[in-house]
Amino acid sequence: MASARADASSSAAASEAADVVVVGGGIMGLHVAWSLAAARVGRVVLFEKRRFGAGESGKSGAILRQHYSHETLIRMARASLARYRELHERTPGGIGFTNAGMAFVAAAADRDSLARNVALQRRCGVAVETLDAAALRRFEPRARFADDACGAFEPEASFVVPHPTLAAVAAQARAAGATLHEGRGVAELESDGARRITGVRLTDGTRVATRTLIVCGGPWSAALLAQVGSDLPLQAIRPEQAFFIAPAGHGTERCIWADLERGLYWKSEATGFTRVGNLPYDQDEKVADPDRYDEGVSGAFLADCRSRLAARVPAYSDSICWGGVSALYTVTPDAQALIGPVPATSGLFVVSGFSGHGFKLGPSVGVGVAALVTGGDPGPLEPAFFAPDRFARGQAQSGAYGFSVLG
Repeated sequence: MASARADASSSAAASEAADVVVVGGGIMGLHVAWSLAAARVGRVVLFEKRRFGAGESGKSGAILRQHYSHETLIRMARASLARYRELHERTPGGIGFTNAGMAFVAAAADRDSLARNVALQRRCGVAVETLDAAALRRFEPRARFADDACGAFEPEASFVVPHPTLAAVAAQARAAGATLHEGRGVAELESDGARRITGVRLTDGTRVATRTLIVCGGPWSAALLAQVGSDLPLQAIRPEQAFFIAPAGHGTERCIWADLERGLYWKSEATGFTRVGNLPYDQDEKVADPDRYDEGVSGAFLADCRSRLAARVPAYSDSICWGGVSALYTVTPDAQALIGPVPATSGLFVVSGFSGHGFKLGPSVGVGVAALVTGGDPGPLEPAFFAPDRFARGQAQSGAYGFSVLG
């Protein structure tokens, strides 16, 4: 493997030691810990300052779609979808895996982009069909579609429920041999004069020696990395989401929806509510301190969601709103994650910046990161695509649509 066992005796201050330390207990950190432990890299220890999923993951819509503009993302999403299905089947009580399917609706301006993405999906083995306006009306007769509307339907798309999924991944990581801690936060990253990682100091003062450190801290990642002089482009923002009771006689949504024309997505939740959120996030509030942010939503946002949703599905004009919640996204300039070695610091890796579409990629990210550490096969994860230094090299990624969350 790329790192040797940390020598606990090298520092009198060290009270613990690990071969690999993972920082952050969201969906990425848990998948990374699971894959590393399964790869038998030695002692894998994960530290989560609060509880699993307390940052971004616990509020996720956890949509598992394969509609992307890049082959590497489609293949990662496809492999992850299969693994989530398997995890649901092997977990007592399941993880809420629901094969709902997902429909994308676009106006004429996005017709070519939609067609290119559908063609790319098909080349990657994804089942997907295109829909013209007449087909959309047959597909969902309760909605309104203009004569120039177009769409695509992905029948394999699904979703899971975040909290049982996080618990199930944590259980698998522990079964594979990883040690996971909740309520133990990392306060400081430590390195030597040659900029080699030597360990971490926890908030309780404990020092943990390690030569391999993986920061999966979501909105806390930038501040942690800054301690060792790294200035990667990671920004935390605050997207809002609304919840409506499905209209009388409407029932649950027949699928997950992404409406490119109105910049909106919606889906039925396990609770029976309809979750509604914006596709664009460029106007969302930037968050300076992820430990202290407004978790509520504005009345203006709720009214705007109702208006745009009702313009597509009129029955929602009278539906009862149950308020909403603000979550956190950690975004990058090109809406793709930073995954890989942190420049100029030996033994330090970053896994962050998924820009609102990371939950679906978790299993593939875990396998890929374990391979980066051990020198193995990263599977569908392409290290160059996610390279943390790509912006410095002028190699940012681009997407087919004007909505970064769609990747």
